[in-house]
Amino acid sequence: MTSMLEDTIYQPRVIIMAVFGYTNKVSEKDIQENTLTLLLQEMTRPPDRVLLTSEGNSSIYIQDWAESLGIKTQTFHADWTRNGKMAQIVREDRMYKECTHALVFLSQRSDRLEKLAERMARKGKIVFTSSSNQILTQFEMSNCEHSRPASKPAHKSDKGIVQMWQKYQRKEEC
Repeated sequence: MTSMLEDTIYQPRVIIMAVFGYTNKVSEKDIQENTLTLLLQEMTRPPDRVLLTSEGNSSIYIQDWAESLGIKTQTFHADWTRNGKMAQIVREDRMYKECTHALVFLSQRSDRLEKLAERMARKGKIVFTSSSNQILTQFEMSNCEHSRPASKPAHKSDKGIVQMWQKYQRKEEC
């Protein structure tokens, strides 16, 4: 006979999904059909909370979608005055620390968000990426182990931001 004390209590796992990057090139219907519907099928249940950036039409569409399903949303703004060029990175770091799942809209101009997706997957977060042509894929740990070496920043101005981000990361580790 088993004791009631030996039984484990089921505690539901909270899903907090952060959305990194944005797209202005697709309609609300396209985002719902090609991204959000597929995302829900993969996740098996809706997230408990969605963290959004304040930029892009996609953030507005995702916020409307989440609120229509009764999902709480939280918008993160980049404080350009206080943090300067680091504002976007500081904001994304705050979102990264809170989320359990992520949706990353990849950019054709830079691979910064792809590197962020790799880093999140290595840390055990469930990461989905949406390419510029709206192909949704789940980032697998095997992708991280065979990731390509870091390339040069896409723009000269990105080099300074990358260096500042590396300094910021070192400070966080200490």
